[in-house]
Amino acid sequence: MKIDNSPHLIQSFVWSTYLLKSDLAISNIFIAIKIGSKRPLLLLGPLKTAKKLEHCWLEPSVSCLASLLGALHALYVPLEVREFDRQEGSTCTKPIQSQKAEVLGWFSGTHYAVDHEKLTGLAWCLEEGLRVARDIGGSDPERMSAKNIVTYLQKELTEPVQVTDCPVDRGLYPLAAIVDRGNNERHRGRVVHLEYNGSTESEIDPQQLVNLFLVGKGVTYDTGGSDLKVGGIMATMHRDKCGAAAVAGFFKVLNLMKPNNLKVHGTLGLVRNSIGENAYVSDEIVTSRAGVRVRVNNTDAEGRMVMTDLLCEAKEKALKVSNPRLMTIATLTGHVGLCYGLGYTGIVCNGPAKELGEDYNYQFAGSLLGEMHEISTLRREDYDAHKTDEEYADLLNSARLIGGKRSRGHQSPVAFMIIASGLDSHLKNTEKPLAYTHMDIASSNGPCPGIPTGTPILTLASRYILPEQMKWPNRKV
Repeated sequence: MKIDNSPHLIQSFVWSTYLLKSDLAISNIFIAIKIGSKRPLLLLGPLKTAKKLEHCWLEPSVSCLASLLGALHALYVPLEVREFDRQEGSTCTKPIQSQKAEVLGWFSGTHYAVDHEKLTGLAWCLEEGLRVARDIGGSDPERMSAKNIVTYLQKELTEPVQVTDCPVDRGLYPLAAIVDRGNNERHRGRVVHLEYNGSTESEIDPQQLVNLFLVGKGVTYDTGGSDLKVGGIMATMHRDKCGAAAVAGFFKVLNLMKPNNLKVHGTLGLVRNSIGENAYVSDEIVTSRAGVRVRVNNTDAEGRMVMTDLLCEAKEKALKVSNPRLMTIATLTGHVGLCYGLGYTGIVCNGPAKELGEDYNYQFAGSLLGEMHEISTLRREDYDAHKTDEEYADLLNSARLIGGKRSRGHQSPVAFMIIASGLDSHLKNTEKPLAYTHMDIASSNGPCPGIPTGTPILTLASRYILPEQMKWPNRKV
C-alpha cells in the first residue's frame, strides 16, 4: 500500500519544525488504519522542498525519529479500551480494538543513512514513556485515582527506578494537605517519590553529574473546590494530572534507556480538588513547609498549593548535591493558552536558570522532537501580585486582580511558588543560587477529547538522554 506524501510549499519552512514530519506520519497512519491495514509500512523520504535548508530537525536521525514517533502516536490505544471486556449479549455494536495494528514497519530507503535497529529501539523506549503518560493523564478520575496511579506505577517502573509513596501529611506538605482535606477515603491523596541513579559517585566526577529534580502536578480531578467550576467548564478536568503523568512517563524512559551522568529525583503530588463539608475555603491561612503564611483567596488555584511544599522538599535536597536543576511541570493556567495558543508550553525560569540559558536550552531540545515551547519572563509585578496588605498572612495564593482582570496569569504562580517554597532565598545574588524552571503545559498536553501528548517527556529526553545515546544536536547557551 502506498500513501501519498505530498511535498510542502517552501514558504511553509519559515515556521515549520519537526511537526511537519510527525504530522505527516500521524495522518498517514490514521488513514492506513481506517482503510483496514493491520501491517502498515512507513516509507520515509526527504522533504523535497527542504534540500537547501539546514535545520537541525532535518538531520537524518532526528527526521526519522520524528516520523516514527508520529506513527506510534497514531497507534496508541487508551488504557480503558485495552482493559475493557464487553459482556456477552450486549446490544452495543461499537467495535473494541485492543490494538490498532499487528506490526508497524518502516524503511528509509537510500535517502537516509541511519541505524534502523538503533532508531527503532530509541523510538520504542520513548513511546513507552509516552504511553505511561497517556495512560495516567488521559484516563478518567476513577481509573486513575491517586491510589490507582500508585498501583499502576509499581507495576510499570522497575529497577533501577525506585518508587515510594506516602500520605499527604499535613506536617510535611501543609499546602497540599489542605487541598486533600476535602476528599473521602477512595480519593485520598498520595505523594509519590521516584528516584533514578544513572551513575555511582566512584564512576564519575560528581561535578559532572546532573541532579534533576522534577515536581509534577497530579490533580486527579479538579472541581475548583469551594470556588466551584460552573457553566460546563469542569469537563476535561481529569487532564489536570498530566504534569505528574509526564514525570512518571519520563521515569519509564529512564527505566528503559538507563542513561549515565544523570540522577533524577521525581515527586508527584496526587491530590483531588473536591468540594464537600471538609473542603478548604477562601480566607483560610496555612503556613507552608518553608514557614510562609499563605491566605487562600481562590480554591481553584490548587495546583500551586499541591506543588509548593514538594518544591520546597526538592530545594532542601538540591542544596546537598552538585549541579541541581529544579523543575515543576503542570497543567496550571488557562492563561498560557490565551497567551501562546494551543500546542505551546510556557517556560518560566528564575534568575539562576535564566543565567544558565535553561529556557533556551529546553526550547531548542523540545523543538527537535516536536514539543514547542515559548519563553516567558518573571517580573517584579509577578511577585507583587501575591503580596498581602495585612498582618495575618504573607502571601495570597492567587494574584490580585488589576482593573478587574487577572494579568500575567501564567507567570505570577511561579513567583508564588518561589516565595512560598523558600526559593527566594536562593536567587542570583545569594550564597547558594538554585536554577528553577517551570513548564505550564495546560495548552500543550493534547486535545480533549483526544490523545494526550505526554509533553514534556521528549524535551527532557532530547536534553538529557539522546545526546549520550546517539549523534544528537545539543544546544547549550
